[in-house]
Amino acid sequence: MRLRAIIASLWLVSDYSLAKPSESQTTTVTGQLTFYGAGDNCPPGGDIAYPTIHDSAGGTGTYDDPITCASDKSWLPKGTIVYIAAYKKYFIMEDECEECEEDYSKKGKYHIDGWIGPDTIEKGSTNCEIQLSIGSTDFVINPGHSHDVDITPFFSCSGGNCTCIEEIDDPCVDSGTKCGNECELPQSMSCQDAADMFLLSLSRFEELNDGLCSSGSTTIKSGKSVCQAGSCGGP
Repeated sequence: MRLRAIIASLWLVSDYSLAKPSESQTTTVTGQLTFYGAGDNCPPGGDIAYPTIHDSAGGTGTYDDPITCASDKSWLPKGTIVYIAAYKKYFIMEDECEECEEDYSKKGKYHIDGWIGPDTIEKGSTNCEIQLSIGSTDFVINPGHSHDVDITPFFSCSGGNCTCIEEIDDPCVDSGTKCGNECELPQSMSCQDAADMFLLSLSRFEELNDGLCSSGSTTIKSGKSVCQAGSCGGP
């Protein structure tokens, strides 16, 4: 369940209609495509709001195993399959996206947030998400099963090394103390454990959460909202 708002603000897209695609016929609409991964979820991982064919976010991009995506279910009902020719992959609506819901309800803009994988938080995933995002592209709703498919993963990790399907043009540099993403802790934990969960050094976690770890308490209570990422919004 994506909480971050940073990537959605990177694009300015206009001329969208509030018309809903047909729930059974093949329809093509134009909208914004962004991506999210384990580091955007709270807590980090692959949990999804509307499990349909996956118990957690996943998929290879074929018609029979479409990739999890998130959107506004008022125009894209859960379980709906979408084909995106820009990446030659099928997706399936299985998660919620606050930014997508706001874009549709307030601006009449179609917005899909695709899962980039894997289901563990990894360095470099945010740069890949930003690199792959498209301000305006076609979404084929309820597509046939015969479209061209490329099953190359968007973001893959092996032996501690992670690779994006595209070369990163402009890597984000984490700086300052502005929070790019917040998380409500699911359980009580130490500052060090929280920092480790978000792939932050303890000093960086303390910078982003001024005063939280210097109050004399060794434990952050369950339910406390903390900053989990800096200016880049994720790892």
